[in-house]
Amino acid sequence: MRTRIPIILSGLLLLGLLSCSKDKDDDKVKTKMELLTQKTWVYDEFFTDYDESPTVLAYKRGKTNNSYNLSQVTVKFNSDGTYSETLQAGGSLPGTWKFLNNETQTEITNSSGTYMSTIINLSENSFIWQDLTRSGGILAKMINQ
Repeated sequence: MRTRIPIILSGLLLLGLLSCSKDKDDDKVKTKMELLTQKTWVYDEFFTDYDESPTVLAYKRGKTNNSYNLSQVTVKFNSDGTYSETLQAGGSLPGTWKFLNNETQTEITNSSGTYMSTIINLSENSFIWQDLTRSGGILAKMINQ
């Protein structure tokens, strides 16, 4: 009986190690293109007058009395250079997008104009961008839908 316990424990230990092994794709670092295009993004926070004092928090997801209502707005970037924005009123705003300056900026073109933003942070669950070309400056944090 004493010899069976180590054999059983060794077998359980081996099964535990095998079940914890990762898939090769889990270890792969995603490109900025993959991070941006694999998800649909929604606004979590939207600041106006970002380069002025005081900065205005115009929208915070889940907060009441926001000065902007972005609760229904979604943005989907596609790897073919197109994008679609679902507007608060329910319509859709299609356009094109591309990376600029070694993927540190994005340029979006739609029927409203062309907008360039600097990427502050882009990860699996967060896309933070800044646009100082618009009056007062904007900083936005987007999260996965």
